[in-house]
Amino acid sequence: MPRSELALRLLSLAMALALLIVVHGERRVTIAMSVPFEARLPAGLEPVTPLPLSLRVALSGPWARLRNLDPGDLGPAIVDLSRTAPGAASWSVRAESIHLPPGVQVESIHPAQGMVDLRRDR
Repeated sequence: MPRSELALRLLSLAMALALLIVVHGERRVTIAMSVPFEARLPAGLEPVTPLPLSLRVALSGPWARLRNLDPGDLGPAIVDLSRTAPGAASWSVRAESIHLPPGVQVESIHPAQGMVDLRRDR
C-alpha cells in the first residue's frame, strides 16, 4: 500500500471519529434532576406546613450539555411570597426561575404549584 493511501485512510478514520463524537454530543435527550426550592416569605410569617425542599425537573437538550450539568447550578428555584398576608397563599414555579444553560429546555416541573398556609410566628 503506498504511503499516500495510508495517510488518506488514517485521515478519513480520524474525520469519521470526530464526526461521530460531534453527532453523539448533539443528540437530544431528556433527564430528570432534583433542583433546590426556596420561598421568600413575608417578615413575621411562617408556613404551617413545610414547603418542598426541592423540585423534580425534567430537562431536554443536547446530551453534551446535560451530562455534566450540576443541579446546584440550576437553582434554587425561587418563589416570591413576600407580599402575601396571613392565611392561604398559592405559589407556582415558572420555568424561567430555573437557571438553564443555552440549548436546554424545561419539559416539566413537579410540583409546579401548591398552597401554603401562613401564620404569624410566635
